[in-house]
Amino acid sequence: MFPTRMLLVTDGSKESAPAARVAVELAKGTGSELHVAHVISTKPQRPYPHRWEKGRREALLDAVRVAALALLEEKVRQVDEMGGAVAGSHYAEGEPEEEVARLAEELSVGLIVTGGRGTEGFGRLFSGGFAEVVFRRARCAVVVARGPKEE
Repeated sequence: MFPTRMLLVTDGSKESAPAARVAVELAKGTGSELHVAHVISTKPQRPYPHRWEKGRREALLDAVRVAALALLEEKVRQVDEMGGAVAGSHYAEGEPEEEVARLAEELSVGLIVTGGRGTEGFGRLFSGGFAEVVFRRARCAVVVARGPKEE
């Protein structure tokens, strides 16, 4: 039985474009509900900022939030243009891998679709990146869609 609810995870990278196409095709072909999500990381970056930089860090985070919401809106528009129907769009902040797994469980999705940056073979796909961590933490199937190999 194919999942009736899917979650497309996007980060705006070129690797997320094939994931959107795959998610739309799967959702349309199976009559599944499609949700789109974007998560921004709020964990501190190294080197940790000094106290006097806190205001600057907050201003930068606000700019990232605005850009993330615009990106999510754009991805929903792209899915609509591909003939897909978005049942819901979801924005979250935190550790992206954890938030995706949490959102997938909250929505009771049966499939997560994300882009991947693997270069060759199955082993390289799972090299400690986002897709691998989501694959390990999610309680549902995960599809990592890759575009054509660049020469």
